[in-house]
Amino acid sequence: MSVFNGLSAEDFVSDVDTRIAYSKEVTKAIVAKSKIEPFLGRSENDTNAIIKTVKKTCELGNLVGIELQDELVESGATGNVTLDASTEELKTIKQFIKVDRWQHTVPSNQDIVTQRAANQFKDRARTSLKNWGTRKFDKVFFSAMSADCTNIVCAGHHTTHDCSTILKADVLTTADVEEARRRADLGVNGIVTDGVEGGVPPIVPVSTNKEENAGYYEDLPVYVMLVGTNTARHIKNDPNWAEARKDARERGKSNPIFTGALGFWDGVLLLQVGNDTPRQSGILTSKSEYVGFSNVKDYDLSNYAGDAGQETEINLLLGVGAAHIVVDMGVNYYDYADKDDVRRMKASIDRVYGFAKTKYKASDNDGILKDSIFDEKDYGVIAVVASTGL
Repeated sequence: MSVFNGLSAEDFVSDVDTRIAYSKEVTKAIVAKSKIEPFLGRSENDTNAIIKTVKKTCELGNLVGIELQDELVESGATGNVTLDASTEELKTIKQFIKVDRWQHTVPSNQDIVTQRAANQFKDRARTSLKNWGTRKFDKVFFSAMSADCTNIVCAGHHTTHDCSTILKADVLTTADVEEARRRADLGVNGIVTDGVEGGVPPIVPVSTNKEENAGYYEDLPVYVMLVGTNTARHIKNDPNWAEARKDARERGKSNPIFTGALGFWDGVLLLQVGNDTPRQSGILTSKSEYVGFSNVKDYDLSNYAGDAGQETEINLLLGVGAAHIVVDMGVNYYDYADKDDVRRMKASIDRVYGFAKTKYKASDNDGILKDSIFDEKDYGVIAVVASTGL
């Protein structure tokens, strides 16, 4: 059925080649504007990325196995013995990530009966959908990394994971940053039982910065901590922070990872990424809305609330391989005539992929490494939970 001199929205729908070009444009824009773009692996060979990329065929609902590596831990053999006196099997272990999809559609708010009207709608729709897609992509990241963390630094209370101990005055300090760094280095969780501190996977630093010291160069591991708006505001009041700012500026002259850093303290680079709101992505609070995707569809963020429901920010210390993204193709763009009104057009985007923070489960691997420090433990993230001070 046609209207207005034989023209309807169907006459102005993009051809296949144009839709493919738009899809590439939208994909590129979403990644470029993402707050997590600096941490995405550029290829499967990028072994130092916080978010490792795995290229697999993605079909909605599929479970994709990601190979993880365990260290050789046996003591080996010494003395005059044959080579096979000590052997140890290379363990094949996997994490399984569910392929999911997000999508969004915008309808035209005027009749599409000229090429000019069609082009104006498509341009506006693509811009709005790019912005929405970037927020969605980032919200999936911040939600997945914050859910059910197994190593939690409670600001001001370092011997417990119980966030209800956090008072209004317990805002982030450099002492909390130092505690997170200690745990990352040693592979411990701050909980002491029978005189022994609990073990967790040690975190691999994101980069190694060369530091000249006493006439020679030493390796300085660098971790990244993403912090929210209130945490950034409070940490500036810490008496040590002037030195942290100076250190970040100096290192930024030769290392791009320090560009725009809030500060650098005890080997931890603090980056302010804002807070999650309906209009932007960022660090979640105990009152934020969780965005479910892939492996974790729902999580109650109020588990991180402080004393008497005090609102907290869930800051994230990250290391190499903290998460995995399973990708096949980029974002898909569509435009099409509204089936209910031939004068109107709709535009949509969707993306099919898998995303999860790295967490090994022995139950998915025939019990291999059951009850080890890796089983059901976050591999590359520590939640550093602090009061908003509000």
